[in-house]
Amino acid sequence: MAQSQLAVQVPVEVLAPQLDLTDMLAKTAAIEELFKTAFISTDRASQYFRWLDELRLLKQCGRVIGPSDVGKSRSSAHYRQEDRKRVSYVKAWSNSSSKRLFSQILKDVNHAAPGGKRQDLRPRLAGCVEVFGIELLLIDNADNLQREALIDLKQLHEESGVPIVLIGGASLDSSLQSFELLTCFPTLFEFDRLEYEDLQKTLKTIEFDILALPQASNLSEGTLFEILGASTEARMGVLTKILTKAVLHSLKKGYGKVDEVVLHNIASRYGSRYVPLEARNKSGSSNN
Repeated sequence: MAQSQLAVQVPVEVLAPQLDLTDMLAKTAAIEELFKTAFISTDRASQYFRWLDELRLLKQCGRVIGPSDVGKSRSSAHYRQEDRKRVSYVKAWSNSSSKRLFSQILKDVNHAAPGGKRQDLRPRLAGCVEVFGIELLLIDNADNLQREALIDLKQLHEESGVPIVLIGGASLDSSLQSFELLTCFPTLFEFDRLEYEDLQKTLKTIEFDILALPQASNLSEGTLFEILGASTEARMGVLTKILTKAVLHSLKKGYGKVDEVVLHNIASRYGSRYVPLEARNKSGSSNN
């Protein structure tokens, strides 16, 4: 079964405090690449992996529900990568039909005939999963599935016995309930934001194993921790983007660590809506 671990694939060289522009861009690019390729272990992800292992053992279907940017997709993809021969993972396209979804899955399991008519694809997939040794199907962005696709997934499970896990947001539950399919994917895993201690441990891992800056930033303590916690709402996707930008701007200003003022300025503007200058001036004058 899959094990959660930090899979740092490319070592990041610790650079001297004085960096020229080329070095700064190279350092930032290396950090950005690690955020994309390395899996950062969290307590939430470890709980998720144990839950998936249990569903595989019991051959039961389930669903993973949580807000965006919390790590559902990244963790699911990592679980698949750790056990590629026995787990299939696909992302549903917008307004995805049965034909499109089942063709994706057949391609993912390397079936020789992934195309065809809708009525042919489900029995073809049901007939091959056991032969191919597939023990689990992970369907990400399941909010995008049409009603017929959800019904066909239910029937696929009944025909093949392979457990199917749907991954999405709160709207997925609403769709399943309206289609009277909620009990077909009964087991729920709530993949929410990182809890306080989990965020602290994650930031320590990021600081030492990903950023690897010449000086300690102490991201998991004091004001920097408060800024990151409030601005990201403990969401991994937002956290990595803000930190990548904060590293670049801190290095450009000559710091060997993530600077508090730089981080505050970036975090306070990240994800904010555009407000016209006139409205900002009006708001500022009314507060005086």
